[in-house]
Amino acid sequence: MLLQLAWRNVLRNRRRSAITVASIAIGLAALTFLWAFIDGMNRQMIENSTRYYAGDLQLHMEGYHDDPSLDRTIEQAAPVLRHLREDRDVAAASVRLEGRALASRGDKSRGLLVAGVMPSDERAVTRLFNAVVRGRALADDDTGVLVGESLADALRLQPGDDLLLVGQAYDGSVASARVPVRGVFRTHIDELDGFMAVMSLPAVREFFVAPGAATAVAVRLKDRGTLDAVQRRLQRQMGPGFEVLGWPRLLPLVAVSSRFHEVIAYVILVVFFGIVAAAVANPILMAVLERTHEFGVMLALGAGRSRLLRLVIYEAALLGFVGLVVGNALGLGLAALFGRIGIDLTAFGSALRTMPGLEDVVYPVVRLDRSVMLSLLVFGTAALVSLYPAGKAALLEPVAAIRGLAGRGGGRGRGGRRSMGGGAVFFRIALRSVMRNPRRTAITAGGTAFGIAAFVFLFGFFDGFDQEIIDNATRYVTGHAQVERPGFRRELAPELSIEQADALIDAIRRTSGVAAAAPRVQVQALASSATRSEGVLLVGIDPTAERDVTFIHRTVVEGRALPEGADHEALIGRKLADKLGVRLGEKIVLMTQASDGELATGAYRVGGVFATESGAFDGAFVFVTLGSAQSLTALGRRVSVVNLRAADRQQLDAVTARLQPLAAERGLHIVPWPELLPQVAEMVRLNQVISNIVLAIAFLVTAMAIVNTVYMSVAERTREFGVMMALGTEPAAITRTVLYETAMLMLLGFALGYAAGVAAVLYFGREGIDLSGFFRGYSAIPGLTGIVHPKLDVNRIAVPGALLFMASVLVSLYPAVRAARLDPVQAIRHV
Repeated sequence: MLLQLAWRNVLRNRRRSAITVASIAIGLAALTFLWAFIDGMNRQMIENSTRYYAGDLQLHMEGYHDDPSLDRTIEQAAPVLRHLREDRDVAAASVRLEGRALASRGDKSRGLLVAGVMPSDERAVTRLFNAVVRGRALADDDTGVLVGESLADALRLQPGDDLLLVGQAYDGSVASARVPVRGVFRTHIDELDGFMAVMSLPAVREFFVAPGAATAVAVRLKDRGTLDAVQRRLQRQMGPGFEVLGWPRLLPLVAVSSRFHEVIAYVILVVFFGIVAAAVANPILMAVLERTHEFGVMLALGAGRSRLLRLVIYEAALLGFVGLVVGNALGLGLAALFGRIGIDLTAFGSALRTMPGLEDVVYPVVRLDRSVMLSLLVFGTAALVSLYPAGKAALLEPVAAIRGLAGRGGGRGRGGRRSMGGGAVFFRIALRSVMRNPRRTAITAGGTAFGIAAFVFLFGFFDGFDQEIIDNATRYVTGHAQVERPGFRRELAPELSIEQADALIDAIRRTSGVAAAAPRVQVQALASSATRSEGVLLVGIDPTAERDVTFIHRTVVEGRALPEGADHEALIGRKLADKLGVRLGEKIVLMTQASDGELATGAYRVGGVFATESGAFDGAFVFVTLGSAQSLTALGRRVSVVNLRAADRQQLDAVTARLQPLAAERGLHIVPWPELLPQVAEMVRLNQVISNIVLAIAFLVTAMAIVNTVYMSVAERTREFGVMMALGTEPAAITRTVLYETAMLMLLGFALGYAAGVAAVLYFGREGIDLSGFFRGYSAIPGLTGIVHPKLDVNRIAVPGALLFMASVLVSLYPAVRAARLDPVQAIRHV
């Protein structure tokens, strides 16, 4: 009977029920779609990264993954391959031999990974050969090479061209070969497209002088969900001396990128859920607390207090259930729709490359466990918030409850008669009404404040996240702008160097708005230790000048920063040191192409190791002194580029405009940081688009929460307005009083909300939000660290706040005007 009565109450006041259901549905739909979008990004990254090359798991000799040396090869690969193929959960397996080399064509070179595979076997494990966009794939006995699209563009390679490979052979000798390019592949994964060459297994064995050797066996599983169980079983079967590693260990960047998305998602969803909770709680609280008269009548007619308590809870549960149905239908429907047609992010292609495996179109993924969890949280919120008002209703005294609302109506009627005198009176009446009903005031202002505070914090978090990336990336790597010859960044060719650099640097430093300028030599090189080699960017710097442009010297964790005159000393990243297996004081050999076309080599002692929290930077840069780099590359007094730092990054466009004539007369270009760091710039743009989408949804949900609360607080007072009109208050006076009350409530709520939101942004802006445990090892974006410092941008939070305020005040017009037009008798009888 109580359930039937609760359902009738829900249907009896369709307006109030629709408001509550809409709050629940919109909030749940927003949360569902956001999470589906993030899950879609993660699934695409994992699927593409494993299917293009890595496979679901790989088998190596023990220690090979941490120390990828040709010394750790599988000598008897055939029985291992046969054993893996016989496993019931393995779909396919393929043998590989991998090693590092320097690839050159003409005057251009790049360090890369040379991978030898059996094409017929590899096709069953990965789909790399399906990604060939120019030329053709390889045959098992082919002596040619496949290269990634970015590598082909950098070296200006086309199918049919020859590529020179130089590396270190298995026996320690120099390995070299000239091989024809058969095709070009495109995977949208930077590490594959820009730094890998694929050859047949026999050809690579011949190149590295390693007959019969293999470094890995790649495996594709029938079901990736069985990864952990299969990995443990195969490790037991293979025994010591081997390591069986799943894709999270093989592809730490993909694993950490997935965690990166999840962490950001949880930050957003926690704040967002707070907004949704307020949106759900306020209408339910208002709906129950404004029904004091109704509950008093029920108690007077003999309804038990426990039954009244259960009735209110049942009503909230029914409203929550309907909201869940509508919200899931809307959220899952949108996610399923875009899961089929995709969300096109082509405009942010460079940014997508920072996330390995992401393509231009992202397809949201609907997960049942996510939907169930969100539904339970939202439903639980709706049920919990009903307990307090239900308890208050059950404890009412019948006579006091019946008379309570009428008494307040009489008070407003007396105020209404006095309101004829002028506008100031309406403000006093509105203020008294706000103060006289602290419960309604607390609900309306409190809900508004909570939504505004969460909204302000989201703005601050996103703004701080973007600024953190930009500031760190420019100070670690490039400065704010770079002066160079046209085409230098594409080719990194020594002949595109700058002459008479000293005079140019002096002129740049004298330019208004320039804080500092420093010369550099930049060239692709191969860094080698006694056991392995890695492709790097060799950077020659003037240590004194560089300190004013970048702060690489502050990141030294071992040894010392590069000093003046240390021409045989190198500063390398910690990740590169681990890759090469070198320690402080040990030697590395740098091999590059000089300006005279000769292959130049030099031995350097590791004098310092730096760590920036960006794996992409720590694993790819080697710093030497400017003079040493000029000598190695035969540049003389010439430099590759001049990097500068602006006194104010926000004024960089003006600084660039002032420098343009100076550069133009020398045939140079001034390249700002967004072009120097396109991944960073595009990542920031993508973050801004995603954040704008999130903030737009948050704005909608916050607006709905505020509007619903205001509408409910006015619409539930029909009987009170009827009493006021019966006592002589004019309809226009009621409307004006309601507007003043709403404005006061909103001003109070906005003041509290902005104060709380700004305080949170300022506090965390100073202390930082430590997410380093999740971001550690993340290497896609230079400058991304684990500490996020929210930043306050008044311009960003002022306009949405003004729009919310106007919407809240205006929405109160409709129920106020509607109530003012009622017949007083009908309005008084309204419950």
